[in-house]
Amino acid sequence: MKLEEIASRIGARLHLPEGSSGLGQAEITGVAAIERAGPHELTFVTNQKYAAAARTTEAAAVIVADDFPEVARPTLRAKNPHYAYARALELFHQPPRYAPGIHPTAVIARSARLGARAHVSAYVVIDEDVEIGDDAVLLPHVVIYRGARIGAKFFAHAHSVVRENCRIGAIVLLQNGVVIGCDGFGF
Repeated sequence: MKLEEIASRIGARLHLPEGSSGLGQAEITGVAAIERAGPHELTFVTNQKYAAAARTTEAAAVIVADDFPEVARPTLRAKNPHYAYARALELFHQPPRYAPGIHPTAVIARSARLGARAHVSAYVVIDEDVEIGDDAVLLPHVVIYRGARIGAKFFAHAHSVVRENCRIGAIVLLQNGVVIGCDGFGF
């Protein structure tokens, strides 16, 4: 993908050093940390104490804040460089897609309601009176307790748990082993 296109897609302004007008057409193949980035990769710097690293990196371009000091390499200037970098990551890393379906070892209560295109992996347990929105992905050994309400585009990695009567909105990602609604802090 061309550097100019990336700038447009992540909402950044491409700034080229003087005399380097052709660099906007540079082909970018990925993103990497500033010390490891190569000549076809993007990187980012948010703290001005790392300005020296921005000047010496081998990256094709650096995503920086609007007020970051000038460097003699292409920069993609953004109000929020963390967000711009996250959007750039999405351009080069597509998460795996999971086909809709329910594995035969999953245990789903009759009163549970799953939205359209749900992917329910092996050994998932969904208890009574659970509601889960469209496009949910539940990986192996996820447990959803009775009465939980979960929005669309829910993604639960292996061994995550949602306890009874919890409410979770849309577009939520639970990492491996997360427990939502557990007792803690002496309660």
